[in-house]
Amino acid sequence: MLYNSMKILALTHAHLNSEGLSPVSCERADSVTGTWADRLGWKVDVVHTAGTKWRGIWPGGKGMKVNIIEEAPPTGLMMEAQELFATALKESLKKGRPIKAASLIVQRLRKRTRARLAAKGMADPQELVVAMKWGKYLAASAQIQRERYDAVFACVGYGDEYLLQTAYTLSERLGLPMVVDFRDLWSGHHEAHRFTAAQRALINKYERRLLARTVLISVPQTHMVHLLEKWVQCPVYHLMHSAYVDKRWEDGAVISNEFTMLYAGKLYPLGPGIRMLLEMVQLMAQAGMTRPFKCILHVDDPVALTRMAEEYGVTEHIEANGWISPAELWQKIRSAHLLLIPDSGVAEDHPVVPTKTFQYAYAGRQILCLFRYMNDEMRDFLQEHHAGAVCTDASAAAKWAVDLAADAGLYRELPPLRNVPMREDVAAAYGKAVAKALGK
Repeated sequence: MLYNSMKILALTHAHLNSEGLSPVSCERADSVTGTWADRLGWKVDVVHTAGTKWRGIWPGGKGMKVNIIEEAPPTGLMMEAQELFATALKESLKKGRPIKAASLIVQRLRKRTRARLAAKGMADPQELVVAMKWGKYLAASAQIQRERYDAVFACVGYGDEYLLQTAYTLSERLGLPMVVDFRDLWSGHHEAHRFTAAQRALINKYERRLLARTVLISVPQTHMVHLLEKWVQCPVYHLMHSAYVDKRWEDGAVISNEFTMLYAGKLYPLGPGIRMLLEMVQLMAQAGMTRPFKCILHVDDPVALTRMAEEYGVTEHIEANGWISPAELWQKIRSAHLLLIPDSGVAEDHPVVPTKTFQYAYAGRQILCLFRYMNDEMRDFLQEHHAGAVCTDASAAAKWAVDLAADAGLYRELPPLRNVPMREDVAAAYGKAVAKALGK
């Protein structure tokens, strides 16, 4: 085993919302920390916020040699949807609690004032303030205090960027360097309309401050490496996406009575991909296919998806579901005949090859990407592995899917697995780079 004296404090499950991390994001974060513990022999403590859902690759948060530290945030730190101010105020007055009502009014004014100042760059946004408090709380934890760690590791992406602040606060309080893995960039996010130019500039100020103690940054996309190298002060490592399948996960089953398509990931209702997917289903329904078909989706907002399916008149062919565990998802991936990747709204000059691409490719199934713009990186990957196609309009996608559905071989047996980069190998090489950055 290499560097078996290393000790890492990981914030990969330290989220301040009850939903926790999505299954796809879990695969990247957990397989990295799991490989460090299992293959490199490191001691890895993973902080898990008590009361939040665990969708990690280890059932129940147990597995390999990773140690789970469960911590409950103090009251008021969880970033849940707050009760409507007017409702809470009326309830307090109705129950004869004037002090509580006054407190609600003061809190409301403080939040509004902070929001206005934060928009002008004159104060940190509320989520960073809360994340700092969470970092101070964790730094004082008895379980964390008794260990001598080599670094704080944070894996952040869309929606949980605030964990950079938690990691920075822990790093500062404990006198430790940081290692940061970006699933998605923050100020340089690939969705063109997520932030205005002014917002991106302001976010970059936060990034520069919060990454000041970082000795190594990793990212999954080549364009992200180029963007970060323009301004960060530490090395940037290309931690490419890869496939992860636990040996204990059960295989899929042959489906012979219908043509089945599958997508698992965020819905991105404003992105072009989901609309293209629903239009494709419309066209497939009109094509007079000899075999019935269905599109199974596991998304963060199945209710919104159901409404969209109704809008397109394709509810008969759409099965909307919530998140499931990575182990359950693997079975469905192997069983489906076609795996879909819809465009979330990616900018033309920020092409991405999503995490799920490698998992899908490893499964041996065909992949159909529904993108607004042609993605040369994705196209080349699919061609190299004979794994599918990229379509930039729904009619071409529908024709491609209908042609695939006519292949009788799909319904007789599961396909062989493909040879693609595997997460354990990629994570082990990353671990060596981390150790080098830490001077080990």
